[in-house]
Amino acid sequence: MKWEQNMKNENQELNQNIVLTIDNTWSDDYGIGIKGWVFNTDRPLDKVEICVDGASVPITAWHPRPDVAAAHPQYKFTDNCGFSVHIPRLAERHVTLKADSQGKSWTQNLNFTAAKPQRFSDVFPEGESLFADFIKLVNDKQLRVLEIGSRVVSPGSSSKRCLFPGASSYTGFDYYPDSNTDVVGDAHRLSQYFVNQRFDAIFSMVVFEHLAMPWVVAMEINKLLEVGGITYHWAPFVWHTHERPWDFWRFTDEGLKVLFSPALGFKTIKAGFCKPLRMYLDNIDPGFEDFSMHPGGFAGAAILAQKVAPVEPEKFKWDVTLEESLGSSSHYPLP
Repeated sequence: MKWEQNMKNENQELNQNIVLTIDNTWSDDYGIGIKGWVFNTDRPLDKVEICVDGASVPITAWHPRPDVAAAHPQYKFTDNCGFSVHIPRLAERHVTLKADSQGKSWTQNLNFTAAKPQRFSDVFPEGESLFADFIKLVNDKQLRVLEIGSRVVSPGSSSKRCLFPGASSYTGFDYYPDSNTDVVGDAHRLSQYFVNQRFDAIFSMVVFEHLAMPWVVAMEINKLLEVGGITYHWAPFVWHTHERPWDFWRFTDEGLKVLFSPALGFKTIKAGFCKPLRMYLDNIDPGFEDFSMHPGGFAGAAILAQKVAPVEPEKFKWDVTLEESLGSSSHYPLP
């Protein structure tokens, strides 16, 4: 869908200079998502709102659209013209029930407003607050903190360094360099980059799905943590594939507890799920009509654990390299 020079506005000159394209839309009973791009041909846009059924949401998160800039080289205001926005609204449903019984028929009209179903977090352990707990512990106790996966990757994301003003030190570690990364390397050999250094706290956000051998990294974290040190990790459970081909795993809270288990020298402080969601099948097979109503859909899982003992090197060995596991042609996507 594309609208050019047809937005109703008292300022007709401004109206003629707006270029807007809606690339995609999606919806459920309690919200509408819209993705697209918009720019003014002769001046920056100060404010943009999307309105649906009386609900109005300002666009606050913009991202680059190189394709738009390439298609419109004559205009200079195409930088960061892309947007995605979610507009809350409850759908109204009008349903007619028809029934036949012994030669007689009935119809009943039903009108109702959609509502969100049962909260999954009431059924499953909640893990959303664990990162805030980790941050508080680091700042209150002035811990030395290491972030695995410190590179700022996704549009709209930012460095976590500023969350730890009370930390005695913050070290960023990543596979590729950027301004927020202090040490570059492979997390499977983490301890080799910090031979004479130890940490009181180690954490990662959406990293463990990209590790070919996450159990090896869990052992490496144990090697770098002081006894009594804490570690926090958030990993996807239901999430779209990304940064392929190095997108290997998905985790439940129980899976993270096994990864950071007593056998590897850890004690779980708490683990749980984060960001409840609904799962919909594109094609509904018989017997799966109520699939989206089943509890258990979450975007991710998180764990906050403590090192209680060193890992036993003779008990856990894994001498296979990344190249042996993945082949020499596989590599993490370049920035």
